[in-house]
This record gives sequence, C-alpha cells and structure tokens, in this order.
Amino acid sequence: MKFLKESPAIRSMARLPAHATVACALAGTPLLSLADTPAGDTVLAPVKVTGQRTDNPDYGSSLTSVGKMPMAQRDIPQSTTVITRQLMDDQQDTTLREALRNVSGLTINAGEGGASGDSFTLRGYSVATDLFLDGVRDAGQYSRDTFNYERVDILRGATSMLYGRGSTGGVINQVSKSAHLGDRSDLELSVGTDDYYRSTVDLNRQTGDNSAVRLNLMGQKSDSWRDGPEFNRFGVAPTFRWGIGTPTEVELSYFYLKENNVPDYGVPYNPVTKEPIDKPGTFYGLPDYDYEDTTTQIATATVKHRFSPTASIKNTLRYGQYERDLMPSAPRLNASGAPTDNTPMKLEHKTRLGELDIWSNQTDFNFKLFTGPLTHNILTGAEIGRETSDVTSWRHKSGANLTGGTVGNPDHNLRPSDPTPVITGQTEFTVDTLAVYLQDMIEFTPEWKLLLGARWDRFDGDYTRMTVSGTTPVTEHYTRKDSVLSYRIGPLWQPSESQSYYAAFGTSFNPSGEAYSLDPKGSNTPPEKNRNIEIGAKWDLLDGDLLLRTAVFRTEKTNERNTDTDASPDEYLLSGARRTDGVEFEIAGRLTANWQVFAGAAIMDPKITRAVGNDAFKVGQRPENAPKHTYNLWTTYKFAEGWKIGGGLNAVGRRWAQPTLSGANSLPGYIRWDGMIGYETRSWEAQLNVYNLTDTTWYEGLYRGHAVPGTARSARLTVNFKL
Repeated sequence: MKFLKESPAIRSMARLPAHATVACALAGTPLLSLADTPAGDTVLAPVKVTGQRTDNPDYGSSLTSVGKMPMAQRDIPQSTTVITRQLMDDQQDTTLREALRNVSGLTINAGEGGASGDSFTLRGYSVATDLFLDGVRDAGQYSRDTFNYERVDILRGATSMLYGRGSTGGVINQVSKSAHLGDRSDLELSVGTDDYYRSTVDLNRQTGDNSAVRLNLMGQKSDSWRDGPEFNRFGVAPTFRWGIGTPTEVELSYFYLKENNVPDYGVPYNPVTKEPIDKPGTFYGLPDYDYEDTTTQIATATVKHRFSPTASIKNTLRYGQYERDLMPSAPRLNASGAPTDNTPMKLEHKTRLGELDIWSNQTDFNFKLFTGPLTHNILTGAEIGRETSDVTSWRHKSGANLTGGTVGNPDHNLRPSDPTPVITGQTEFTVDTLAVYLQDMIEFTPEWKLLLGARWDRFDGDYTRMTVSGTTPVTEHYTRKDSVLSYRIGPLWQPSESQSYYAAFGTSFNPSGEAYSLDPKGSNTPPEKNRNIEIGAKWDLLDGDLLLRTAVFRTEKTNERNTDTDASPDEYLLSGARRTDGVEFEIAGRLTANWQVFAGAAIMDPKITRAVGNDAFKVGQRPENAPKHTYNLWTTYKFAEGWKIGGGLNAVGRRWAQPTLSGANSLPGYIRWDGMIGYETRSWEAQLNVYNLTDTTWYEGLYRGHAVPGTARSARLTVNFKL
C-alpha cells in the first residue's frame, strides 16, 4: 500500500474541472456520432422480455430485483421501495444521499474516527455495511454518484436470509444501467449556484443482432454554500452485453469513480444546549490543507442461462477495490461553557489511509416445481468471497490537534509546526465468507402463497493490529469464526390482482468483525441477533399506475453487545437490547396521465430496552440517529405544451447522538421544500431545480462531536440533449 500521496498543493494542481474532464473523454470516444446508424435488413424473431423497461418514465415500479430475482413488489412479504430513474432525474439527484431522501424511515448517518463516505440509518439501525451494487456487497467508504443508476431498490427489515451479515434495518441495492438493443445518446450539462458544474454522457450502441455496448461518463466540480469545502469527481462506467434475448447472456462491466474533495466536518456542539453552535454558515476546516481522495474500481462478469421458461441460472463474479486517503479537520470548542464569538477553537485531524479489496462470486438458480396442487418457485444458491481491509493511521509529528482561531473568527491558515508524518497504527483484516441458501415461494391457490427461506453463513475473520507507543510498535492478532443460520417466513393473501396482504418474520445477525475490526473481547463474542416482525398491505391502483403500501413493524436487536469494560474481563456481554416499533406509508406512481407523485411517511418509536452495568442509564433512551418522524413528498405535473412543474418536501424529526450520562447531543427537526420547472421537446429538455426554497437551517450529517449543516437555498439549471 502506498502510504503518503502528493502534497495538497500538487493534488490541487492536478484537479481538472468537470466539464473539461468530460470534454477530453468525449474527444477520444468514437462512439459519439450525430449520424444515425443505417438500418439493416435483418429481421429478428420476437423475443418476450420479462422485466421493467430501461427507460421507465414513471415514479412507480411494480417490479424489483431486491429479492435476488426479478419479482413483483406485491409478491414480496416485506416492505419495499423502488426509486426510479425518472424520479431521480426530476429531482436532479446526483448522489445516493439525495436519492434516498425519498425513503421514509431513513436518515443520513455519520461516525467518529475518520469515517467518511455514505452511511445511513434505516428503521433506527445503521445500514453502513448493507449497501449493495447489483446484488453484490458494496462496502467501500465513498460518496456514491447516480450517473450509472437505473434505479435504487430498498428492502426493509432483517434480511440476512438473502444478503448475509448485517441487514438489520434493511438493505439498499443500487441497480446499474445496462446495455440494450437500439442506439441512444444523451448529453446532460448542469450549472448552478456555488460554482456548480456537471456533465454526464450516456451512450448506447447496438453492435450486433443480440449485442450492445453502453458507456456512461460523469464529471463534476462544485463548491459549497459554506466558503471552503469542494467536491470534485469523475466517473466512467462501460458495459458490454451479448446474447440479449437468447438463452445465454453475458455481461461485462467496469465502474470507476474518482473523488478529490475538501471535506466538510461541520460545526461543533454547544455544551449547554447540546445542539450545534449557531454558526451554520461558518467553515472551520482548512480549505488549502484538508483533503479527501477516494478511488473506486469495480469489475463484474455476469453469465445468465435459461434452461427453459421456468428454469434459469445466473453467476456473478466481481472484484472491487476501494482506496481512501483522508485528512479532515473536525472542529471542537477549546473552552467550557456557553460559546461566544471569542471562544477559542481547536481542530482534530482524523487522518486515515486505507484500501479495501473484495472478491465475490454468487450463483443463483431459479426454477419452478409442481407437487400435486402446489406450485413451488424456488431460489437456491451459494456465495463465496474474500474481503481484505488495510488501514494506516497517522498524525503530524507535532501532534494530532491544532489550536487557534475563535468561533467568530476561524483561522484557515493553521498548520502543524512539524508536518512530518508519524504512523500511529496499522490494521489488516481479512474475512472469508461462505453461504448457501434456499427459498421457496409456495403457491397453494392464486390467492394464497407462502414464502419460506433459510441461509447458512460462515464468517471467518483474521485481524492484525499494530499500534505505536512512543517508538515501540506493538502487534496484536485476533481471529473469530462464526456460523449462523438465518431464515424468513411470510404468508400472502392476494384476493385480487390489485391487492396483497402479508405477514412476515425474518432474522439477521451482526458478527464481531463486521466493520473489519476486532479486539480481545470481540474475538470471544458471538454475533448479535436481530429479528423483524411485520404486517402489511400493498395495492396496485388505477390499473397498476399507482402503487400504495403500508406496514406495521417491530425490528428488534435481542442481544446487543455491552461495551461496558467492567461488565466482563474476557468478552462483550450480549446483554443489551433495543427495538423500533413503527408504521410506514408510501404512494408512488400516476394519479392521472400527467400527474405523478412519490410520497412516504414513517412514524417510529425507537428505544433502548435493556442495558446493564455502567450503561444502565441508556434504558428508555433513543438510539443514535433514529428520529420518530420522517416524511417525504415529491409531485410533478406535465402540461400539454411541454412544460412541467414539480415540488415537494423532506421532513425529519429531532435526532440524537449516542446517549451519554451528561445528555446526548441532538439535531433539531426540519422541513425542507424544493421545487422545479422544466420544458421538454423531442430532442432536448431544460430543467431548473431550486432546493431549500425557504432557506431554512437544517443539518444533514449527525456526528457525535459535530454536525454538518445542509445546503442553503440553491439552484441548478440542467439541459439534456437527446442526440
């Protein structure tokens, strides 16, 4: 692993504006042609395609692949949400964070110790390690971009039977764009406030009777409404498919995303009010010194074969490499009591240099069996993988903290007196995973179905930690092996094609090494266990144009680790418990031919129900980043003349950080209103999006020591050319 990269000055010189980056890429790309491809004389036999078309113009999607195979949402006895490409385009969602504001019960999460990238909480439980890309775990710490998304699927509740470890609150599956038959070219240019520039290109070319290639490009350069942070990224995602519409189909894809950012670690908390200090527009970092550089590369090979209309097999082989070099400045007050403009500040440097490599192979076999009057839709498969994490921690020789500046007058020119890097520790974690699973959707009658599933997981972790005390390195080595059985069961009653009622029960587990770390106690501690109990209903209204769902649930962790050091000398006692009881509502689709809506609400009661020893004070308190209320609404109306207007809101209740004896820090609730207006022709489309119309103060990221303010009023103008 390379330890130190170029200096910040060299790194800044190397950054290209987004529009220049994409322009260079286009200049060398022979795929972009303004001339139409001449039509051939070959006439293909009709092919019946099962699944959702790639250019779905709706907010509602009746199909999802979050259950490891394409299924109607009504046939899944669990809460599901699908965020379509059209919804992301109308809102101009360019990151996964922005897209997931459409998911009720989900909030942006953050953590200490140099954490960065995407992290979310769903139903009161972290899903930081439960992000997937086309059904394969996507565990890297980076900020995900939507330029190569077809849609985003969400499955709520304990789902280890499908996805293995974690998945207590649910899973988030990113579905990539795929090459398709026919030619298509889209060029999109965006400009906005805060020096926002973005370009994307989406090219699809049919290369044969049953083959096609697709290339997606993205470049972005933007600042922040808070003077200091910067966000620069470039992405490329080519895909090649052949055998489209034939029994055997092969797909090869590659994904590359590069980020060069000045990270934003927000503002500290007021120790008296336990809320962020009243300086949301002030940046306390070091714009010419702090940095966050990430590189993500993912290569995937997928082979599908249909033996018959009722039997198919799919194998997915993937290698992912995630590199991250991070040096942010976390602001802290350097005095006690209520802060004033003259209160001194200090900055904590949370430096990390890490690499994560993931090899994974999944094989899924779907087939249908008939046993007397019963129909069995069976999914069986196996997964094998290896994940290797290598993280180096370091600080400047003169110390990890810088002091200087005040709350009212931050010093952006602070520098360490001796910037010589000193390694403080290094960790290496390798985990080998193995899983086999079997699921059966039993159809007794067209109205009555029963879903049964079980999965066995093997999690074998090997952890080495080197710490430096003075000049003497100390090396520790720990291992942990776990074998866990997870299962799910769900009866469905579907009295008509437009109604589906279900009950569900499922389990999940969290092993000690889930976050690529172990310690002496963790190596002796079995996995945490979780379960989800849910009753819900799904309706397909207006001939399937409008989807409505509701669910009542309890998601519960029955044996949470007790990290009280006095509780046990050898292991973490699994003596804690917490749960989230709640109800959810969601509506998605068309009210009329021209009027679309996507809305959701989650009302939850998350609480810690059991804690012992020094943690006993936590009983009855709310877990971290788990609000009681979240609401989202987005609606658009298209006029006959080509005009379109839209708008909506995102509302989140008060959120709390980790409970402490002195009281937890918290973020106030908020309501954010957004709007858009657009005009569309056959060959081009223009759209203006305005965010935070009322310019309200709100906070996006919840950290234990600081909070990151959300954007002030801002705007983006986007033009899309359909070439």
